[in-house]
Amino acid sequence: MKIKTLILLNLFLLINISIAMGQKNTFSPYSRYGFGELANHSFITNQGLGGTNMALRIPNQINYLNPASYTVQDTNSFIFDAGLKTEYNSMQTNNLKMNKKNAGFDYLAIGFPVTNWWKASAGIVPYSNVGYDLGTKATYDDGIRHNYFQGTGGLRKFYLGSAFQLHDNLSIGVNYSYLFGTLSYESVIVWETDSTQIEPNNLIKRNEKIIRGAQINTGFQYSNNITKNTKITIGGAYEHSFNIDYSENQLSTNTSDTVSRSISKNYNFPSKIAFGVGLSSDKLVWGADFSFTNWSQLNEIENINDNYSIKTGLQYTPDKNATRNYLNRIDYRFGGFYRSGYLNIENNTINDFGITFGLGLPIKQQETKFNLGIKLGKKGTLDNELIENKYAIINFGVTFYDVWFLQRKYQ
Repeated sequence: MKIKTLILLNLFLLINISIAMGQKNTFSPYSRYGFGELANHSFITNQGLGGTNMALRIPNQINYLNPASYTVQDTNSFIFDAGLKTEYNSMQTNNLKMNKKNAGFDYLAIGFPVTNWWKASAGIVPYSNVGYDLGTKATYDDGIRHNYFQGTGGLRKFYLGSAFQLHDNLSIGVNYSYLFGTLSYESVIVWETDSTQIEPNNLIKRNEKIIRGAQINTGFQYSNNITKNTKITIGGAYEHSFNIDYSENQLSTNTSDTVSRSISKNYNFPSKIAFGVGLSSDKLVWGADFSFTNWSQLNEIENINDNYSIKTGLQYTPDKNATRNYLNRIDYRFGGFYRSGYLNIENNTINDFGITFGLGLPIKQQETKFNLGIKLGKKGTLDNELIENKYAIINFGVTFYDVWFLQRKYQ
């Protein structure tokens, strides 16, 4: 069996094990609201550029958030892209402070040509995550009440996309995505009392939300030279609003009774529009994006509102063809972002902003690269007794490139 086939089988095994184990891909008290904490959907290359993606056309990299970008891939190539992440969180209120760390699988995708004008991609990517494990204690005349809160799970997307080169300068693309996942929540109240006259009214509540739905995402990119060595690209994408099947199982148990019920309904998930501009040359790639999501149309769900984001990033490669100095072949990336947040808690929008750094580390003279990304950010606030969360996320992945569609000739 070829070594590249072994690599693919092992990585697919990794993702299946990770999903089956129900790993926590985040630790955030805010993930108990809405549909969890929305994931950073970009792959590691884009994450190092602040999450910029709409107008980026980087050869031999998969940029699934704008499917029109698939056409930049080589005609005879196969690309495999996978990533892992480790997250460090420092959370505080006006009275307390806590540190948490978690790690897990992030994404997996492939890209391949169908013809010289038709390229395709498929993968599994995060949509949102739920992860928290908290406890509080309150003292009363008749005892002490302990409160425990825990949440796990998340939503994932499987996508299958195509892109078409309509003209030397114009590409369009479409992704068909299937959203799926389970969000689990549990709260426990335990009374600690020395009184024999009072029976502790302990309480356990469990809530499980199961979500399924299909979505279409369309995009375009238009590129043209503005100088001999510099190209400008304008891009945009539209995530169409889509229906989800939503079912909820609730269980409440105390010392004397158990109550359970199930709820099934449909929600219309919001549309999202994004556009951006980018510049590229032999050494530099720059991009900037703006996006808006109409979350307020889900007026049945508490604590969510419309949100927007602004992202920008720059990649510098001193000399990608250098043969002696390896440092000149490395892609150096940095960027920044601001997201207004789709959660609104106690009349405070949970904003998220930060800076990013990244490296693309080529292997010998190949197109395969190891990618490293670092994100430093802050979300939340101390106002109204809320939580401020400072975090650092380290992403590591590989973009495996090979020529799979050429027949070798022997003499």
